[in-house]
Amino acid sequence: MKRLLTSQWRGLTSLWLWVRRRRAGVGPSDTAIGYARDQVPTLSVLTGALALESFVVGLLVPWWWVHVLDVLTLLQVLGIAAVMVTRPHCLTSDTLVLREGSMFEVRVPLASIASARVHRKDHNGPTIEFDDDTLSIVIGNQTDVTVVLSDPLSVKDSQVSAIRFRADDPREAVRAINDASRELATNVH
Repeated sequence: MKRLLTSQWRGLTSLWLWVRRRRAGVGPSDTAIGYARDQVPTLSVLTGALALESFVVGLLVPWWWVHVLDVLTLLQVLGIAAVMVTRPHCLTSDTLVLREGSMFEVRVPLASIASARVHRKDHNGPTIEFDDDTLSIVIGNQTDVTVVLSDPLSVKDSQVSAIRFRADDPREAVRAINDASRELATNVH
């Protein structure tokens, strides 16, 4: 129940951020790495269909609670889109923050990144997938960036040495990650 309430609350706060064109957890000097570009159009079509359905049902059914459920359903779908847009992956000066919506986040120290590369892979499993020593954060049944770690990272109850994730612009994401990782290594030495 707590996860459900947390998800609902983050959806509503993300709607507020989306309306204000803001992002959660992305500072002014951070680089946002979006992953929602391919999902938002589908969710927009679904929202339009739900709005039409709500209008038609509103004409045919006099029960007030059905209209409340219609509005809540619309808010839910809009909240899903808003969470994906307002909670992107984020590259800070020393950390790569990878997210899947509002319920999963992993922080990867840039110092532990050996390399990043574009590598598209299709997935048929869950959104968060642990396969041997690789974590996959799957969006739209795909990942397209692979980050190889120099030191294993503890995520949930697993040790991972590679992380796959989805990015709207995988080449730009890889360039930004590799540049930030090199810059951090240069500043440390």
